[in-house]
Amino acid sequence: MDALDRSPRRGRQVLDALVYAIAVTGVAFVVGFVVSFPLGGGLLGIKYFLFLVGFVLFGYGAFQLRPSRAWNVDKSGDEIEIKRTETTGEVIGSREETRFQSAVQRLPPLSRYSIPPEERFSTGAKLFLASIAILLTSFLMEAAFGVGV
Repeated sequence: MDALDRSPRRGRQVLDALVYAIAVTGVAFVVGFVVSFPLGGGLLGIKYFLFLVGFVLFGYGAFQLRPSRAWNVDKSGDEIEIKRTETTGEVIGSREETRFQSAVQRLPPLSRYSIPPEERFSTGAKLFLASIAILLTSFLMEAAFGVGV
């Protein structure tokens, strides 16, 4: 019965992450448009901008997904003491909601199916997914629409 209780929550978490990734991709596209067109880059400039932003977000999101250390090392004088930290895998405290995340929560599907910040995927996971969406958009601009060919 526990698996049945978790499936709707998992679906909301995935929906939250997908809408977040689409919103970040849209913001990156608009910023790329604002930067590229005045400089004469056009769609080719947007494609390169999206690639660079996607690549940077990919690295940052992967960095944020690193697990915390399971031990602490204390060096005092000639002695080294290793202490194991006890982690239960639960979120301690509540995650803070950024302005961007609160704006994303007001978008159409999430306004009806909102979940508390503690139950959402981590920001690192959502940024990693957003980086994949941005890189996919850059790839589709080249492959499907022939931008820069």
